[in-house]
Amino acid sequence: MLYRRWLENAARSGVPAAVIGEIERRHRITPDSFDVLREMEEITDPDGKSFFLIPRDARGSDARRAVLMTYIFNADTGYATAGARPGATNDFPDPPYSAAEVQRIIDRQRANSWSYDRDVRFVHRNGARLVSTPNGMLMGLGGNWIQGLFSQQGGTAWGDIFMVNIDRCGDPCERLRQIVRSGRAWYTDRRGVPVPSHLNLDRVLHHEERHSAQWAAKGYLRMLTDYGWELVRERAFGKPNRLEVDAGLSDGGYA
Repeated sequence: MLYRRWLENAARSGVPAAVIGEIERRHRITPDSFDVLREMEEITDPDGKSFFLIPRDARGSDARRAVLMTYIFNADTGYATAGARPGATNDFPDPPYSAAEVQRIIDRQRANSWSYDRDVRFVHRNGARLVSTPNGMLMGLGGNWIQGLFSQQGGTAWGDIFMVNIDRCGDPCERLRQIVRSGRAWYTDRRGVPVPSHLNLDRVLHHEERHSAQWAAKGYLRMLTDYGWELVRERAFGKPNRLEVDAGLSDGGYA
């Protein structure tokens, strides 16, 4: 049962029982709350954290619920562990697992509701696939040339969806499994071959979730305008991209 596994995950991560109780009370979590994940394929990373493959016919509301419950279920984003590895230094402290953090994700999802109401269907219709992540967002890849326009460099966050810049990759589900199981961020090399990078996936996802928070704070049009201006400042005047700085340059592989 996923509910029992949630409690086991929390105990393994050292989450106090009082925190679990507060999450249950404040957010009305019951064993049935995990039903949205029950029929989804579970993919585990090297640390044992769970990602869930969103069905191609899933409604946006189901994807939204799956994202929240994936964060709750894992009881650990892996960000602190990633930053404690030799040679790694996170850009930010790890937010504690708590009812307040669950609420922050709910609020961000509400502000970025278009990610679920519109974009989940758009991504699937164009042949890409999505997984829910332990830090409470969606990660996707693949799809046709139209979908490819929405992912640049190593990947691009659109609201609550991080699209990895790997398209026309054959089976996108298998590529997502490969990325999750490697625990690394992937990119396409000069030959057009998808390969793993040296970047820890948990740190990259933390970086992208901060971009999701920027989308939520600014709104759709202002985020597009502000990021476009940051690109002008960066490329024309050699100024740092302040939105990337805010998301964490080291976590995102920029430093």
